[in-house]
Amino acid sequence: MPIIIIKFILAAGGGWQSVGGQLLASSVLLVSGYQDIGLRARIGAAFGFFMALAFGISALATAIWAKVWGGAAISLLALCFESWLVRRWWSRRTSA
Repeated sequence: MPIIIIKFILAAGGGWQSVGGQLLASSVLLVSGYQDIGLRARIGAAFGFFMALAFGISALATAIWAKVWGGAAISLLALCFESWLVRRWWSRRTSA
């Protein structure tokens, strides 16, 4: 029951709560992909990185749609940083 109430508050609040949740999910998936690269699980790493970037794009779109301009700026910076990290980690792993 409390989980349903929390989800309702997040859905009704929109704006920052939704953007923050998507950015949190994106960062968790980014770390998961990095761990999979360390385990040499390429398919798992690719899936984690793909989902991390998808959540970053979703956070950016949600922030723009909700007119949370600060959230849009933070989402854009996070998306650029995630893209740079994925590119760096993937190229380092394939060259070694």
